[in-house]
Amino acid sequence: MKQPLRIIVAGFAVGFPLGGQVWMMLHFAAGLARLGHDVIFLEDTADWAYPFDPVLGYPGSDSTRGRAIVDRLLSAHGLAGRWAYVSQIENRVYGMDRATLDKHLAQADFFLNISGVIPLRDEYMQAPVRAVIDTDPVFTQVKVDSTAWNHDYFAAHQTCFTYGCNLPAGTTGVPLSDIAWKPLLPPVILDLWPRGEGRGTNYTTIGTWEAKDRDVEVAGKKLSWRKNVKFEAILDLPGRLPGVPLGMAMSGMKENAARYRAAGWDVCDALEISRDPDVYRDYIRNARGEFTIAKDQNVVLKSGWFSDRTAAFLAAGRPAVVEDTGFAAYLPVGEGLFAFEGPDSAIDALGRVEADPVRAGNAARAIAEDFFDSDKVLTGLLRQCGLA
Repeated sequence: MKQPLRIIVAGFAVGFPLGGQVWMMLHFAAGLARLGHDVIFLEDTADWAYPFDPVLGYPGSDSTRGRAIVDRLLSAHGLAGRWAYVSQIENRVYGMDRATLDKHLAQADFFLNISGVIPLRDEYMQAPVRAVIDTDPVFTQVKVDSTAWNHDYFAAHQTCFTYGCNLPAGTTGVPLSDIAWKPLLPPVILDLWPRGEGRGTNYTTIGTWEAKDRDVEVAGKKLSWRKNVKFEAILDLPGRLPGVPLGMAMSGMKENAARYRAAGWDVCDALEISRDPDVYRDYIRNARGEFTIAKDQNVVLKSGWFSDRTAAFLAAGRPAVVEDTGFAAYLPVGEGLFAFEGPDSAIDALGRVEADPVRAGNAARAIAEDFFDSDKVLTGLLRQCGLA
């Protein structure tokens, strides 16, 4: 390896300190540190990102609980004292003092911006090499295409990655706005996700029931971001699959939770599972596999989007039956990973997993090792940025 790089990983974790989000940040930050690099995790509230309180269940001005979760997780994985939370809302810098942060920023070789949430302050842009990762494809590209501010934000980075791995080919109809998007798979630190034992409880997923104001229009077609609409079409699925346990951990279901339980779904509150990163990981490892729909934005346009949560299921040796977003163009499907279209296709896929769960579990872990191993993904990322 060349001399270790000084890397700033900019992201969003204290502001939303829940399982999937903090694990995503950890896989990038700790994954790069494991490659031998000098990594600092940086988060900045700007003047709008009031931190979500995982106990209260809503945002506020006090980041204490979020900071404790992030500090504990980073410290447990080699990044103790290697983070800074710049809170404009609380008028403080937490994690490290301002002078130490400024020193790291001035010396940085590489600025890696995950999800494009952090404000691009002058002091953050000192690194000679800068990259940004779009983790919400289609929605991001529509924003970039529709407003100059969003376009300029992404264009301020030399390299723009997207989890929509089919988008760069230019065949999906999604506007690319003269940005040279590069495909990227979500990294997973494999040894942090040891294989689950036994068959597991049920086929489940974790997410948000409804996200308002995130629907988009592409080529005159309105496309939804919301999962609740998609699950409604398969409400009766448990009744069509006797003996195959189906579940979901969703936040914000409200009165719908009872209705889905009555239809045979094992419904949990995602907040209870996600407020502790270890509980979140255990929920995935103890599942029988993942079964989930995807946002219409990615399904209809076949963006190729693949979830970091699904990658974690695969790493834990848990098969994934996931609504097709076009990921079969670059991932093997039919054993540990299945792409379905419609209820009948989902039933067939779940039946194939049930017929030979050991084989499906082995295939799932093998896919994670071949495609999502953080060493491979992050080495490739650095190479595409001219740094490896």
